[in-house]
Amino acid sequence: MNYRVALVPSYEPDFNLLEVANSLLENGFDVVVVNDGSGEQFNEVFNQLPKEVHYLSYETNHGKGYALKHGMKYIRDNYEDCTVVTLDSDGQHKVIDAMRICDQCEIEQSSSLILGSRHFDKKAPFKSRFGNFMARTSFLISTHHKIYDTQTGLRAFRSDLLPMMIDIKGDRYEYEMNVLLETIRRGINIKEVKIETIYLNNNAGTHYNPFKDTMKIFKEVIKFSASSLIGFGIDYLAYTLLTLIPNEWPYWLIMCNIIARIISASVNFTINYKLVFKSKSNVFLAILKYACLALFILGCGTLFLWLLVDKAGMNKYLAKIIVEVTMFIISWLIQRLFVFRKRRKE
Repeated sequence: MNYRVALVPSYEPDFNLLEVANSLLENGFDVVVVNDGSGEQFNEVFNQLPKEVHYLSYETNHGKGYALKHGMKYIRDNYEDCTVVTLDSDGQHKVIDAMRICDQCEIEQSSSLILGSRHFDKKAPFKSRFGNFMARTSFLISTHHKIYDTQTGLRAFRSDLLPMMIDIKGDRYEYEMNVLLETIRRGINIKEVKIETIYLNNNAGTHYNPFKDTMKIFKEVIKFSASSLIGFGIDYLAYTLLTLIPNEWPYWLIMCNIIARIISASVNFTINYKLVFKSKSNVFLAILKYACLALFILGCGTLFLWLLVDKAGMNKYLAKIIVEVTMFIISWLIQRLFVFRKRRKE
């Protein structure tokens, strides 16, 4: 039997939680509600949950990410095969939309993450529009993947992704951004399905702080791509120092570029492998894959640099910057079109 399990993290809920739980049950979902340390004063709400609901709780508030992972561990331990959908507890997600993204998830031929995407207009509260704009823009700049609603809490995925979801870092709102980053890193398909945008009482029930939590999200996104900036800095510094060494060999400029790139690539690979991605894959295979792309970029970049300096007479330091910017764009295109290319359904 293909179960559908709705996971509802809840912190200081109102009675909308009861309507959400009942509606989910009526539409065939198994329901898991996680009380994220709301306090005794909210027991009046939780105690009225239908007996069919799987109710989990703990005393101290840890954050939405922690609550989601707590519920996912329960689902992992109690369901062998199911579709998991996460919803907010305040009634802002319609059950019909939860069913739609579950339908989409179940027709995908491979594991996918399906997002219920809200589309914001001028009627939406400024707090929501601003937070989503900041998260969406920083995500696009750093990952080159366009996702309109990076903050949606309505998400569906197959249970075989649960181990990955549970291992992703983050206990608060940054967790949901980290999920998108890790999903992209692993080449897992992300698809958005447009849903109805609902704001209850001008979205007063949300615990999202657009300034504080956007900074947390932005920090995680920057960490995802910071190694490229470090690599560029090391490459340019090494290139500059090497070119200052007097040498009459006609190919010394080319050699400087090659040596600088080898140094920076070694540092960049180490940062990516151990700190950014924390890869557990075979290190030699990872080096081979990285080296193929690095050699291609090195060859193109060195040829371009030689043409600009020796043939066009450009200043060698300005030429280096132009070459590195060009190679960065080419590298991004290769990764987007081939390394992280989304698989299409047959």
